[in-house]
Amino acid sequence: MTRPVWTEAIERAAGPRYLAIVSAVEIALRSGILRPGDRLPPQRDLAAWLSLNIGTISRAYAEMQRTGLARGEVGRGTFLNLVQETDAPSSLRAPAPRPAFLDLSHNFPSHAMRHPALASIRPAFDAHMDVGAMLSAQVDIGLNRHREIAARWLGRFGIEAQADDLLVTCGGQHGLMLALMALTRPGEAVLAEELSFYGLKSAAGMLGRSLVGVRMDREGLMPDYLDVVCQRTKAKVLFCTPTLHNPTTATMSLERRLHVAEVCERHNVMIVEDDVYGFLPDPQLRPLAASAPDRVVHISSLSKLAGPGLRIGFIRVPRHLVYAFGIALRASTLMASPFNAEWATRLLASQQIDRVVADLRTETEARQALVASRMPEQAIMSHRNAFYFCLNLRNGWSAEAYRQAAEDIGVGVTPLSLFEVSSLHQSDSVRVCINAAPDQASLREGLDKLAGLLVSGAPPTVRFRAAI
Repeated sequence: MTRPVWTEAIERAAGPRYLAIVSAVEIALRSGILRPGDRLPPQRDLAAWLSLNIGTISRAYAEMQRTGLARGEVGRGTFLNLVQETDAPSSLRAPAPRPAFLDLSHNFPSHAMRHPALASIRPAFDAHMDVGAMLSAQVDIGLNRHREIAARWLGRFGIEAQADDLLVTCGGQHGLMLALMALTRPGEAVLAEELSFYGLKSAAGMLGRSLVGVRMDREGLMPDYLDVVCQRTKAKVLFCTPTLHNPTTATMSLERRLHVAEVCERHNVMIVEDDVYGFLPDPQLRPLAASAPDRVVHISSLSKLAGPGLRIGFIRVPRHLVYAFGIALRASTLMASPFNAEWATRLLASQQIDRVVADLRTETEARQALVASRMPEQAIMSHRNAFYFCLNLRNGWSAEAYRQAAEDIGVGVTPLSLFEVSSLHQSDSVRVCINAAPDQASLREGLDKLAGLLVSGAPPTVRFRAAI
């Protein structure tokens, strides 16, 4: 058997020989020299080429099988696996909860429908419902009374809307997909923040749309870069999250919002505003849809207010686009569940809704105060009203290595690579969702574990791999 060219990198690498072999295989896979399904050389041949003992080779092959990079087949050899890139935190697909595991990779309200104010709202939930009418209802964009209540709710944030401007969706993710379907075509370039919600990335990939990342700073989208990308790509749709951007918490000032809207006006670009966190900041911030109603599709949801299980959201669209969005809605789910929409709008219409929002803000601010007191100040990007913060890694940690190490000590976090739209942004950071903890005591314990891991630094094997 001829010695493969990729093995030459092993001799030039520093550090433990078994890890040098693993890293050389990973690099060869990324560069296309090796492909999933290829058979690795027999261990004795590789040992002879490298002048290493067979135990070192066996350890390297065992490490590749442990991490899923390769698989051994009795009597046939060792073959490279196809490593699937994930589109969401792995715990979303976990078959069962893990005991004593604090999963801070999810992002949902701390109360998750256990909020104290819900005791007062319960009578509204339990009030008479015409079940027969709900079961027979088939109105694609949603029942008129549900859309009227949603319009009044959005009016609290400065968005002028009537029932005819709104569609009821199966949550914010559904809203993102409908916007892609209604406003773009397969193969078209679509603009988004260089770090964007992984749900948008997944939907764009499934629908054959190509996301183009726009540079960000601590206020979010940078208008000058947006201007350049609009000229270069000729794209006609921009997706963005001006308020409490996920995952960075970046929040646009009013001046920045107006500047972004002006750039999009000049290039005739429609804006899709993901505003699922818009109810959280205090004082409230003016949505893009309030300043440029004819150019902005506004997406909201109750997942962050009431809990992810409700699966109800609303899209406010310019009147001339309602028909196109209706087609997309019918093509996807036909309609959102009238039962869920009834409970959602009863919550929004309740006299207790202000208390629900106020208490949720108070709890979130208290948790962010814990973050500030337990984590190194220079290592965090946060906002007092955000459900999450970004932890910027140091001491030799890569995001994936830190995620695995944190999981090993019982805390789940999400690498920012899951949010990366393009090579514009490559960050060794992780997102930590503070409102996923059941209480402040468990959050405090989890933060202390993460801080200790950060301070102690990555083990030598991780540092070696990062240097390859």
